[in-house]
Amino acid sequence: MNTRTDWRWGALGIVVLLAGWQAGAVLLGPLLMPTPAEALRRLADLFAQAAFRADLTATLLRIGAGVGMAAFGGVALGLLAALDHRVRGLLEPLRWVLMAMPPVVIVLLAMLWLGVGGPTVVFMTVLVLAPAIYVNTVKGMLTLDRGLVQMAQVFRFGPWVRLRHVYLPGLAGPLCASLLTALCSGTRIALMAEVLGAHDGLGAVLADAGSAFDSAGIYAVVLVALAAVALVEFLLLQPLQHRLTGWNRESGHD
Repeated sequence: MNTRTDWRWGALGIVVLLAGWQAGAVLLGPLLMPTPAEALRRLADLFAQAAFRADLTATLLRIGAGVGMAAFGGVALGLLAALDHRVRGLLEPLRWVLMAMPPVVIVLLAMLWLGVGGPTVVFMTVLVLAPAIYVNTVKGMLTLDRGLVQMAQVFRFGPWVRLRHVYLPGLAGPLCASLLTALCSGTRIALMAEVLGAHDGLGAVLADAGSAFDSAGIYAVVLVALAAVALVEFLLLQPLQHRLTGWNRESGHD
């Protein structure tokens, strides 16, 4: 099976999306949906404003902090839970509660506890994303090649050697997939939290654009969010996955 994405078909997919967007804009009108060209012009106007650049920086920092803390906590707790069934049993009720609770409830609780602002956005992002990363880590650990795990035990490899050469290569696929999902979800959650409970950031820009019926401004912010996710995926997550699975490519199984 070829696991690589053909960039030519990817480019065709982008063309189809843009064509659909253009057709929808012509059908609905500029009040409801701007054309791609109009959204790009509005985006250029926004980037010329220092206030927008400050809002963008604030949102990116919050997303980075929230996703980073969720990833670290989810992976660390997932490793501990997979290695010790007692830890897994202890964390299971908390995991279930956090995954079953609607995000909007977490937003309201975070606003009550922390007030309105950046800490609320980060706190909510961590609470929503960490459980999913935790579950993927536990499941990935439980499906590792038991022969490799037993070999590491027989040769008494230290914790770092086991993590680097046994656990992380085996977790590379599900872990990178969960990180990509967390990045996309974290972007949506952060923007929603900023719309509901922040005075700055891209969410505040969205709220202002919505109240002013500035559809071009709304789509311009969406384009910024999409570009940020794409850059992180192609410049960070994909190279990370290739590095962690390098042993598999070298052995000819990729």
